[in-house]
Amino acid sequence: MRQSNRKIWLIPALIIGFNCLAFIVILAISINRERGGGASDYTNTVSEDASGASLSGSTGSANISYDDMDEAYSASDDIEAVGLDESFYDDDADDEPDLSGGYVLLLTSSESDLRIQMVDSTGKGASDMSWVAKVRRLSDEAGEVSDSDGDIDSDDENKYVDEFEAEDDDEDGIIYLDEMSPGSYDVVVDNGSGIVEASSITIKPKIRYTASAGIRSIVMQESDIDAAVEDTASTPDEKEDEAESEGEGTESPADIALPQGTLGIDVSKYNKEIDWNRVRSSGIEFAIIRAGYRGSSTGVLVEDPYFRQNLAGAKAAGMRIGVYFFTQAVNPDEAREEAEAVASLVNASDLSLPVFLDVESSGNVNGGRADLLDTVTRTEVVRTFCETAENLGYSAGVYANKTWMTNRLDMSSLAPYTKWLAQYRAEGPTYDGDYSIWQYTSSGSVDGINGRVDLDVLIK
Repeated sequence: MRQSNRKIWLIPALIIGFNCLAFIVILAISINRERGGGASDYTNTVSEDASGASLSGSTGSANISYDDMDEAYSASDDIEAVGLDESFYDDDADDEPDLSGGYVLLLTSSESDLRIQMVDSTGKGASDMSWVAKVRRLSDEAGEVSDSDGDIDSDDENKYVDEFEAEDDDEDGIIYLDEMSPGSYDVVVDNGSGIVEASSITIKPKIRYTASAGIRSIVMQESDIDAAVEDTASTPDEKEDEAESEGEGTESPADIALPQGTLGIDVSKYNKEIDWNRVRSSGIEFAIIRAGYRGSSTGVLVEDPYFRQNLAGAKAAGMRIGVYFFTQAVNPDEAREEAEAVASLVNASDLSLPVFLDVESSGNVNGGRADLLDTVTRTEVVRTFCETAENLGYSAGVYANKTWMTNRLDMSSLAPYTKWLAQYRAEGPTYDGDYSIWQYTSSGSVDGINGRVDLDVLIK
């Protein structure tokens, strides 16, 4: 009887245990469904958004709107997870210069130079204002002085070892200074009407170095390349045709009114054999000789096949000598190569005139590799070439026609370098910028040279 009762009590215990187990299983399934449902909702949000994307077969691009996805998954919810702070997504974060005053002072320096520029709230140069810059070099022991109004008290006077003023004479908002002593400078600009801005900058010393030993090994001879494809610089005849198309160059060189100066020529392989003694006896006193060029197609560096004999002949005849290099550089690194290539071909001691970078159209019917450079990049190429040439111990300059100097180069950035202008007009150039040499015709005639030759006058 007691054993029977014990078996009866086991039945409720089993029922209760089974119900508990069933409850736990159901609860686990429910939780899993909730989690799975959340992931499914997120997946569906992405899928629905992607399904509305517009695909373009011609470009292979997709224009996808992420509005729904942003609602389902906010980037700000996961900022901490990826290690970013709230400011990363702050639209009000301000990394731009403070233009609350309407103008901002920009100071830049590469080495031994200083460019002072005022720009307005749109980033354009603050022109038509008589800016005056007070430039003060700090002593090595002094810290930076940042008086926004340009005033310093007597206790600060001993912080400066040099002080001078520079004016924006052409009122273009830019003041360029070269041959600056290395060190830290405070600069304060004032337009005389209450607009004053101040900033500081450190100027590095000019570094002198020699051309890399390997550069000579990559300067090729014309026998190694397809010169017809690579050497597309304009011949004297082509230059004359281009000038005539612009309404210039139709006059005889004898009819051109020349300023007082020294007469010269510039030559390349296109002038072939030259009797330099006869050239010198004809009254020509200087020659600018092409050292080489960069190929318009592949960018290979090439020595002009007549350079060595032209250099030797002009030197023996007692001519003043400069050289030029036809560029097709597309970036500053290639510009440095071109300057080093020139340095590998001629010693600075052989020259009394600068090394010029010839900047013009390639003349290539298919377009040269540098023809479509924007103004900023092209200017940086020229400036880098000139800086490198000067670091190597040469004087440097740029050759271009009026159109290129006016529209395709920022000549204000090239202020320290000699300008060699090409413009063919009987009345003289109409270019209103600075230049020292004027190439006034490409159809000149000089005893000792067969055919046309470029004629130049050294004005200063």
